Amino acid sequence: MTRGPADQSFAPRSQRAVRRVMIIEDEPLVALELELIVSELGHRVIAVVDTESAAVAAASREVPDLIVADVQLRVGNGVSAAERITHGHPIPVIIVSGNVDPTRASSLENVRVLSKPFRVEALRDAIRDALAGR
Repeated sequence: MTRGPADQSFAPRSQRAVRRVMIIEDEPLVALELELIVSELGHRVIAVVDTESAAVAAASREVPDLIVADVQLRVGNGVSAAERITHGHPIPVIIVSGNVDPTRASSLENVRVLSKPFRVEALRDAIRDALAGR
């Protein structure tokens, strides 16, 4: 398979576009791990939030290029937050949760689901694919 100029997943970090990523996660250690993985991939974390309302508020200040969300939050629901944020915007979503109801997550147009515990490489691949539009 040949790769054209639009596929930046194998380009040197300095040549890849930096994307804005929102993390919606209420477990602090998991949120930190997600933030580190996103940053290692060369992207900018624009918000790490732990409630549905905080996610929607953060997205109103800066629209993310990607959302990585848990389902169950301290207050609210990550899928509901993603639905509200992506309404009218083609933003990919990665659901990372131990409580995934596939029918609930399927309400999102561009969604990938990873079950906790997840492999770090699986999350990296999901982020790359989501941002590449695959």
